[in-house]
Amino acid sequence: MASSPTTCSPFPFSEKYYHVVDGVCKKQASFFGEDPVLNQAVGYAVILGFGAFFAVFTSFLVWLETRYVGSVHTSEWFNTAGRNVKTGLIASVIVSQWTWAATILQSSNVAWQYGISGPFWYASGATIQVLLFGVIAIEIKRKAPHAHTVCEIVKARWGTHAHIVFLTFCFMTNVIVTAMLLLGGSAVVTALTGVNIYAASFLIPLGVIVYTLAGGLKATFLASYIHSVIVHVVLVIFVYLVYASNSELGSPTVVYNRLLQVASKARLDCPAGHSQSCGPVNGNHKGSYITMLSSGGLVFGIINIVGNFGTVFVDNGYWVSAIAARPSSTHKGYLLGGLVWFAVPFSLATSLGIGALALDLPITADEAARGLVPPATAIALMGKAGSVLLLTMLFMAVTSAGSSELIAVSSLCTYDIYRTYINPAATGKQILKVSRAVILGFGCFMGILAVILNKATVSLGWMYLAMGVFIGSAVMPIAFMLLWRKANATGAILGCITGCVCGIVTWLTTTQVIYGRVNLDTTGRNAPMLAGNLVSILIGGAVHAVCSFISPQNYDWESTKQITVVDKDSSELPEEEFKEEKLNAAKRWIIKWGLGFTLVIVVLWPALTVPAGQFNLGYFTFWAVIAVAWGTVASAVIIALPLIESRETIISVIVGMCKSTLGLFGLCKGEEDKTIT
Repeated sequence: MASSPTTCSPFPFSEKYYHVVDGVCKKQASFFGEDPVLNQAVGYAVILGFGAFFAVFTSFLVWLETRYVGSVHTSEWFNTAGRNVKTGLIASVIVSQWTWAATILQSSNVAWQYGISGPFWYASGATIQVLLFGVIAIEIKRKAPHAHTVCEIVKARWGTHAHIVFLTFCFMTNVIVTAMLLLGGSAVVTALTGVNIYAASFLIPLGVIVYTLAGGLKATFLASYIHSVIVHVVLVIFVYLVYASNSELGSPTVVYNRLLQVASKARLDCPAGHSQSCGPVNGNHKGSYITMLSSGGLVFGIINIVGNFGTVFVDNGYWVSAIAARPSSTHKGYLLGGLVWFAVPFSLATSLGIGALALDLPITADEAARGLVPPATAIALMGKAGSVLLLTMLFMAVTSAGSSELIAVSSLCTYDIYRTYINPAATGKQILKVSRAVILGFGCFMGILAVILNKATVSLGWMYLAMGVFIGSAVMPIAFMLLWRKANATGAILGCITGCVCGIVTWLTTTQVIYGRVNLDTTGRNAPMLAGNLVSILIGGAVHAVCSFISPQNYDWESTKQITVVDKDSSELPEEEFKEEKLNAAKRWIIKWGLGFTLVIVVLWPALTVPAGQFNLGYFTFWAVIAVAWGTVASAVIIALPLIESRETIISVIVGMCKSTLGLFGLCKGEEDKTIT
């Protein structure tokens, strides 16, 4: 095969990806090819090195708090972090546990597919659930103040049959989220470093298991903060690289002009049946990447909204975080967490996803579906340094969200199976032992699950779109549980099961009717996914509502208030934290601001972009400035606020360490220990 050095690229900025082969101009077949950018040693160093570091460092932080602040490691502390976590740390935890591999990878995939509408619909479609869950979080404090899990509340209100059904859906959610974390993580680690994908699937959870075993929920929260700091620092680097400092892009004007060129109808280099981004975008206004008028982007947005209601409302991890929060911090933490998290997919994908298009990278549809758009852009802009940064960011996301899933599953198994059905008189020590055993067991299961899904060639993109079909039917019943006194048990059970079955049947039937065959490729397309997601969530809610109107329960929440703790916590909160008028005021606040921001980012913002059609340079520049500013401000807030709120604890630890190490020499004398209450 002869090749010529003569450039044949339609654009000077992408000539390195075009070659004349046998007299024909051809674009590079794929970005990653067979050879990884980094060697395997780097991959293993990141996986094992970071894993070991965080296992040791987080466990050390937990020990410091125990030694110098006076925290007592009871089963309650292990599973609820003392129910005393402040706004900044709760917000950081929300950002961290909602930043999946998909947040970093899939958001840039939809940017690569649909242009600027992709990052927006990913971010807005997955932010509103966190904002609205703030209402649920306050209701937990009002109606089930001593609960440990969502299913405990289900059993207290609706009994054993409903408890088993919702336990099944909660476990299903944890499995789906875990699958997405490891599918995305292992795919990128393998593509960048050549580490065996099955080895990566098993090794990634290792460090998480260690520090979660040692410190429980508080260790998870501390690790989540550190992970959030790293993710946001890297995010800011990439955002400024694309829109301010890089020699290849470096300004909104350059990005804008290149996006016009790569989507031009005049392109003659797009082969028939190509799987790379080339020429006008089907379903977009004027075939442009620089428009919100995108049918594919809108359909993805609807699927995203429906699916992510399931992975917030039905994921016990979010209920555990709400349970751990101080009542006066709960609503603010969820609102702040949602608004800060918006920046992660929006700012990052508007940079790396749009950057991939502006660079005309030879990314294939298969590579994009596996989440490889961000690493491709990072490599193109920064070389190996970019791949290391992206790999570090992804590892932080996967391990942080993974630790949240470990605690979520552990608390379900401990309180909803062991304490409910096996040993109702379990002591705190027994519960602590079971919690740790489940963390170890589910951590190993995470690796096995990822291997099975990789063997079955299930992609991150497919799993992300399908999640709502399987768990969406439980969203409205689980919300009704705390928000609607008439909601009954029969409707909840029928709604969950009927909605799920109807959603799956609709999804597969639509696939067969439209495409004539049912396989991983056809079931993962937009039309069947949209139909399945909508039917699942709407049927689930409708069935429950009808049953409840026919035979209302008229519940008073007395039984949920009777849920008991196992070990009395030493850090009892003041009574005023639980005053009804204070909690009602918090509820009104989160309803006002949660619904307000929801309407802004899902209705008002996209509506205002419609008259613009294809953005002009000024409009696109304004859009890019919003992405840069939101990412910068959000990063500053989420890094600084937890430190500011915890300054007394930090001082207590520093003083305690000073007295321990230098007390013999008369230094730090006279300082009093400070204990946070």
